[in-house]
Amino acid sequence: MSDLKKEMLKIKVKGYFDNGDLRVDPTITALVKYHVDKARHNIETGSLLMEVSEDKESKKRLKVSADYIGYDWTISYGYYAMFHAATAALATIGIKAENHESLIEGLEYHFVFKEKAIELKDIEKIKSAKKLDEKYVNRIWATKSKRNTAQYKADAVIAQKDAEKIYKNAIDFVDVLESLIKGLKTL
Repeated sequence: MSDLKKEMLKIKVKGYFDNGDLRVDPTITALVKYHVDKARHNIETGSLLMEVSEDKESKKRLKVSADYIGYDWTISYGYYAMFHAATAALATIGIKAENHESLIEGLEYHFVFKEKAIELKDIEKIKSAKKLDEKYVNRIWATKSKRNTAQYKADAVIAQKDAEKIYKNAIDFVDVLESLIKGLKTL
């Protein structure tokens, strides 16, 4: 991450805290499991949509039209799986986001950029769990953009390969964030 990007992110996150789009809320930690479970639920729903989109027998059994394609919703469920995993990660450290942008930038700030002050004995335990690779934040931004296109642009052609890629990225994203959350909870 470039120094300029770090400085811009720092300023944006401070602004989110100043206007209430990000806030410290120790009670939010009680919802971590809910958000992780919701992320997993969205992954499962995406899996069902992928299967029914690709399998003629599933379409017959479910009594949906032979030309039914649910890739737009697969993309949406992939994004919301990421959204709930990111919400859970921030909730683990007692932070609540009020909108999608502050959530993603808060995630990037707290888990990619910022080094949380911790005791020396905990540094080794948290190194692998706390540091989130920047590629995961980039993935959630890209998926958010695809979700907007899939949901709000009726004329957009939703490609199977986009849905498959987003679905796989969502699974990976949720797995990584769930591991991060577990690492934070052991401190």
